[in-house]
Amino acid sequence: MAENILKETQKTAQDRTNGKKKSGFILSLFNGNFLTYEKSPGLLNFLLFISALAVLLIANNYMAEKKVRRIENLRNEVTELRTIYISNKAELMYLSNQSDIARRLEDKGFVESTVPPRIIRKEKNRSFLLRIFHPRNQH
Repeated sequence: MAENILKETQKTAQDRTNGKKKSGFILSLFNGNFLTYEKSPGLLNFLLFISALAVLLIANNYMAEKKVRRIENLRNEVTELRTIYISNKAELMYLSNQSDIARRLEDKGFVESTVPPRIIRKEKNRSFLLRIFHPRNQH
């Protein structure tokens, strides 16, 4: 049986330069030297497209944050207005009590009536002749 032998990988000169090329490309990207390469004019449209997308993404992010801040401000305002509404409603309920109204009007000379109210009912429409010959209030 044959023995397993570990083979060492040999790095060629081309593999060594690929690693440097990548770091060199990133460096040239930041320097702006990549624009001098032969393929650069063809990639310029793509680069402008990516730049436009980046600007739109940033603008969209700012608009979203602005709307979130506005929503939070409106939520706080609604909470504040709701507390004002509840307190005003409670005050109105207190001020509309019969005893409170009588107490406040007593200072102005009004007194509470002790006579209970009477119910007034509307009579049915009777014909003219029946009202003349049979008046209701006669006994």
